[in-house]
Amino acid sequence: MSFTGTIVLCGLGGLVLKYGGQEAKKDENTPAGFKNLTLGFIGSKQATFKERFMIVKTNFWDQVVNGGGYMFPLQGLRALFSTRAYLRDTLSNMAAYLSIWSLVSFLYFAGILPIYIAILALLGFGGLAVAYVHFLLHGNMLAMMILRMSQMNYDLEDLALRRHGREFFVQQAIQNTPPPTRLYTPKNTVYFWLNYLPWRLTVYTCWGFAIIALLLVSFVPIVGPLIFSAMISPVVSRIYFSHYLRLKKLSNRDREARFYSNFGSYVSFGFVAGQLEALPLFAGIAYCSNAIGVALMATEEMKSEDSALPTTPQVEDIVEHSVVTT
Repeated sequence: MSFTGTIVLCGLGGLVLKYGGQEAKKDENTPAGFKNLTLGFIGSKQATFKERFMIVKTNFWDQVVNGGGYMFPLQGLRALFSTRAYLRDTLSNMAAYLSIWSLVSFLYFAGILPIYIAILALLGFGGLAVAYVHFLLHGNMLAMMILRMSQMNYDLEDLALRRHGREFFVQQAIQNTPPPTRLYTPKNTVYFWLNYLPWRLTVYTCWGFAIIALLLVSFVPIVGPLIFSAMISPVVSRIYFSHYLRLKKLSNRDREARFYSNFGSYVSFGFVAGQLEALPLFAGIAYCSNAIGVALMATEEMKSEDSALPTTPQVEDIVEHSVVTT
């Protein structure tokens, strides 16, 4: 029950994350014509795959080793423990984590743990110890899958951005501008039914099998949940950085392109963040500190973007206005 419920809740959370908080806009560049709907479609997918593969291949190791993404979850953890301003949001997120983890653990204890005990009891006391440790790790893993999709730590991310001089950016993004655009393929086109829908169903099916395979790996005693957290590192980062990229008003396709161009940084951040969240109880704290880590990494990125801009009175006014006294 805990396993099935986790999958269902993650699916619902994924739909909200994918479609919520955006302005739907029809893609005006929908392909048409026999060539574009046949060989042209195949060629475009091959070209996209090749382009993304080369981007990842070129940048991956440099971003992992030199990008410093792995440091920001740790910096977020330090900031969380040294700044009282984060306490209220941390306590509310921690309460949500404890509620979800308790419910998942109860269902896991009643339905799945007896199977592990029956098998591992053959190894004696050591086998029982392994069963209970895995119960804690696996239940925590399932709880974190639900909690990440809840997007509850976005307020902490906004607060951290404000505290690091981005008050104007957050205020403008939330209050004074339209939401980011989600481009969609209209259903009243041949392209949608002949190409787009079958392609998306194929992609979702492949993703489904991949998720099932990873979840099966997670059933390996003790090491399974840790391996699972490592393997979904880019997905963890993609979830956490989604809010920041939407504050920047990037469309769904721009966010997709950014995911591949920064894949190495996403992997390094997500790996450390995921391993911190793999520890029962501490995972609730890490869930909060990782949101702060995203804000710290985003702040560094915006500083680089600001330094690349030409020095004009308008830019200087904006930067000066965004400074927050702490």
